[in-house]
Amino acid sequence: MFGSFFASSSVSVTPETGAVIQAPTMSLTIPLGALSEETVITYSETDLPAATDSIVPLQVAYKFGPENLQFNKPVQMKICYDARPEFLQGKNEKTLQIQHYDPVTKRYVSYGGDVDLVNHCVTTSIYHFSNYILTAQNLVLGNNPPTIGGATFFPGRLIEGLPATVRTSIIDWDASAIVTARFHYRTQGSGSLFKSIAMLPDENDGTGQFYQAKIPASDIFAAGLEYYIEVYDSLNARVTRPASAPSTVDIVNGDIRDGVTPLRFQTTITRMSAGFSRDLTIQVKGNSSATFYPVPAETLTFAGGKGVTSRPNWLSARYTAQIIGGSYLQASYGNLNLSMPINVYPGVMVRMIVLYNSAELPNPFEVTAGSTTALDAAGYDSYNNFIFVHPTFTSDGVIGTFGDPFSDFGKFTALYYPTDRTGTISVNIGGFTSTYNILVKGFGVLCQYDVGTFDSTCIFN
Repeated sequence: MFGSFFASSSVSVTPETGAVIQAPTMSLTIPLGALSEETVITYSETDLPAATDSIVPLQVAYKFGPENLQFNKPVQMKICYDARPEFLQGKNEKTLQIQHYDPVTKRYVSYGGDVDLVNHCVTTSIYHFSNYILTAQNLVLGNNPPTIGGATFFPGRLIEGLPATVRTSIIDWDASAIVTARFHYRTQGSGSLFKSIAMLPDENDGTGQFYQAKIPASDIFAAGLEYYIEVYDSLNARVTRPASAPSTVDIVNGDIRDGVTPLRFQTTITRMSAGFSRDLTIQVKGNSSATFYPVPAETLTFAGGKGVTSRPNWLSARYTAQIIGGSYLQASYGNLNLSMPINVYPGVMVRMIVLYNSAELPNPFEVTAGSTTALDAAGYDSYNNFIFVHPTFTSDGVIGTFGDPFSDFGKFTALYYPTDRTGTISVNIGGFTSTYNILVKGFGVLCQYDVGTFDSTCIFN
């Protein structure tokens, strides 16, 4: 039965530094700025849900909490697996995906995944907490129609009079290509004709699996939407989600905007040091829910020329202070505008951390023998704003080495050992030093995976 728990753990994560959470077959990288406040993250192994005609769940399911936690940035999830044929149940390794399973509707929603056929891991981005499962796809001889993963909305609950972004994974398993993808929608309960907008590839997605569209504010009401997604490939295979659309449709609920705080930054800051940055995401709120949902700001401004703005990813914004004095951090979404007063001061770095994918390393940080891992470093001012720095990386020599400080800055290559080794790496700049413990997982122990056991003595080969 889906929902019975096995091994579990928890860790407290701060929004300023993020965290890398590692388990033997799963890792979760929560980048700095992804959380709105310090949060205790929990994760548990749970039973697999049932297979469907096309989807085969593998290994074990992971349930994360707090349930439905919304992230202000994409969070990277990686699930590694045993690549032996008996584990894959005869399925093509290239079809592996990370999916969310809804126990109420008994449906899977795919988050796609970049399959590493060498290290046997699948990596994708998630935007909220729920349960996630590694799955394989049943393929047939001949042309397989594309697979539509299911819609994810930003905001997660539509707000009347505000635009919304809808995203989905669309994967074509054969040599054909996606010709067109369209999002069809109408106001829930209206019985009116469906409107249709094109879903275009997400240029920021390295896997090439995600498509998105922007629903105009004028088409969104408190009743929410009925919708379906339609895709054609180059061999004229048509597929919809739901499969029987438009006779059957999916729904996303709506709301009216909150009368007090319809729009806010994820956190309030009042001070920055010149040269330092803060990643902020704007959030919208409806009247009937306490949840603030992240959305991509349509405009970004560091008022008065006191700083500059950029986008570290499609969802969040980066504000970088440059000139001392008073200013405002500004953003807009739809017809809502946001302005937060900020004072820029002269300042210096007071501490430094080492980052992996923009999140602070855990203690210890686990790497695989013979692997190369790209690390970075960030310094912080007295107000928890950050600046990326270029320190000297060193290791104790027993566990691995760092590459050239210019051409291979921060690249750590673990030595090739049959058994586990421990050691440290350090960074140094201007008298600041930070040291982290490293665990190099040896290559000589094959993993016999038992459901319900976090086996810390093996890796998948």
